[in-house]
Amino acid sequence: MGLIGENMSESFSKFAFMVIVFFLATATRGEWLLVIVYMFRDQLQQITGLGLDEQVPTVSADNGTTGTNHPPQSLLESHHLQNVHWFVLMAVSTSFIMYYGMAYGWHYYYYVNRRHLAKEWKCQPDKFLTPENERHEILLGSLNMLIGSTASGVIACYIMNGGHSKMYYSVPERGWAYFLFSLVAFFVYNETMAYYLHRLFHNPWLYKKIHKMHHRYHQPTAWSAVAMHPLEFIMYQGYLAATPFLVPIHAFPFLFVLLYSYYYGLCDHSGIKMGAIWPWQPHSYFHDNHHKHFHVNFGFNTYFFDWFHDTLRKESRVYGEEVFGGRGKQSQKSE
Repeated sequence: MGLIGENMSESFSKFAFMVIVFFLATATRGEWLLVIVYMFRDQLQQITGLGLDEQVPTVSADNGTTGTNHPPQSLLESHHLQNVHWFVLMAVSTSFIMYYGMAYGWHYYYYVNRRHLAKEWKCQPDKFLTPENERHEILLGSLNMLIGSTASGVIACYIMNGGHSKMYYSVPERGWAYFLFSLVAFFVYNETMAYYLHRLFHNPWLYKKIHKMHHRYHQPTAWSAVAMHPLEFIMYQGYLAATPFLVPIHAFPFLFVLLYSYYYGLCDHSGIKMGAIWPWQPHSYFHDNHHKHFHVNFGFNTYFFDWFHDTLRKESRVYGEEVFGGRGKQSQKSE
């Protein structure tokens, strides 16, 4: 019984940890309100009455028949953005409360309470960010979270007020074959865009002007996940946010891939040793080594593109901030 109890306790702890990471990862992008709207759009519209065409009855002066007419619309209403300020306020406040509450708890548990046990849990146990860089990543991450939550509030408002998108909710509408295809295709699309955009930002000029801001965190923490140049943040979020407006996609594949990438994005930047249950998903060491060695390991959710382009880190190669290209240079020891 004692062993069973210990196993159950360990399983519960792991599950609770995964839930915390899941909530925190989504909060960092400021997208909790938008996720809820995408999940329960129809139900929320029925409850709130938003998105339903409001028609005012009219009476004909000639024959007394009753018809309908749309009331005059304001500028915001004509763009499906009525009450947008409330949506933005909810998105911003929810994201900041969740982010700071959970992130501080996470930071205290590992980086304060277990700092002396760093070799047990930390990817780089002998190195920590300076206090200056910790403050910098919190402030920069908060700025991007403000940008992300404002944008998600506007999109959530648009969707709730009947704005058009190509997202659908009934699998039979396009069939199971398309449903499964779109799940795989969106995952591949996300990883493809992430790899090549990331590699683009490691071009010497773009790196020094933009991406270097993110790489000042040589020992990343959970605060580092969205601590990047705002232009870079907007580009990464933009290609994901645009998807349901450009191609038909069921809500489940879209949200699954979105939340999957957010979850492992936070794990990768946590600085904590974490594995993955999926065989294609790199462990947290993979991206931690990217921050440690700079121009290598550019992928996020698979090894494929790094393998294909020979940008996987090799022990026989030497890497550094001025060694661009992704393949390092020959080690003197191996010559």
